[in-house]
Amino acid sequence: MPNSVKLATWNVNSARARIERILDFLDRHSPDIVCLQEIKATEETFPYDQILESGYESYIYGQPSYNGVALLTRESVEDVHSGLDTEARVISGTVNQMRVINVYVPNGRKIGTPKHAYKLRWLDALSEFLDNEYEDYRDFILTGDLNVALHDIDVAHPDNWRDSVLCDPVAKKKMQAIMDKFSLRNIIREQNPGPGVYTWWDFRTRGFDWNDGVCIDYILATPSLANSCTNAWVDVAERDRERPSDHAPVLSRFATGSQ
Repeated sequence: MPNSVKLATWNVNSARARIERILDFLDRHSPDIVCLQEIKATEETFPYDQILESGYESYIYGQPSYNGVALLTRESVEDVHSGLDTEARVISGTVNQMRVINVYVPNGRKIGTPKHAYKLRWLDALSEFLDNEYEDYRDFILTGDLNVALHDIDVAHPDNWRDSVLCDPVAKKKMQAIMDKFSLRNIIREQNPGPGVYTWWDFRTRGFDWNDGVCIDYILATPSLANSCTNAWVDVAERDRERPSDHAPVLSRFATGSQ
């Protein structure tokens, strides 16, 4: 087993449309574990072969055109679990002696709408899913696109986003309750305590051009795993490449044998 494990999370906004970006990312960073969200692919359409040629196995929970999550790993994944409901938004597995839970939380579209109500119910279901994961594994990493900015520091212009579904206080409260319940720690914030750490910029408003960013992609860890984290960062340059996703990847490194 390596002396450290590099883990990344990335909403790719279509694995097929972004396959060249994914392959380049794997080549540049050589991560041990990659958690992808919004792959928009099924077992039949996911680019397994191209990813395998880069040295990674793929484990996916997908659906046509929407949602979908995947684990890309150098080593085989054990005890794979997936799904809360009919939408493909959760996959978990054990790899490199780490339990990793990859989630794509519903966006919710607009506060007060049925999609927002679904998002809040989904977060309650996630909490119950994590109860089972915690009972079986105790230590785990919860990562992915949470579609929630946890704090004002996670938003470049908080006043402009106050009424956005990404800054919804009810969803924030539910996410904070999940973090408190399992003593989860925010790795990206612990390693980067100041402002200016963002992972998503809206295409529609050219948010990247003005750095009107929001941090909604996180790596959260139980205490012993959090203590073994030696670094975490956002690959902002990836967002500025040709045909990018609207999200930038978040990476982290964990020392092994210290859990």
